[in-house]
Amino acid sequence: MKTFTVTIAGTERFDGEAPYTWVVEATDVTSAMNKALAHHALSQEQCLCDLEIDPLHTFEGLPPENCEYYWNDLRLAAFDADGADGRD
Repeated sequence: MKTFTVTIAGTERFDGEAPYTWVVEATDVTSAMNKALAHHALSQEQCLCDLEIDPLHTFEGLPPENCEYYWNDLRLAAFDADGADGRD
């Protein structure tokens, strides 16, 4: 699995809010985008048709160290580190 950064703008963009950036593990960029889209739609209670992927901020790898924006880590390793997956 590879690490991808996927940035998604939902309906919050109409209120001037910044898009959400998700870091996910996937085999390819298409799978990464699908995973991030599904998570964003469910967690933000938005319809898939209202979401837009920002292609300039979607890429393989982690966001740069000095990216100056917050990102959400959805990788399994992040859940394992804090026990969020329910396993001890």
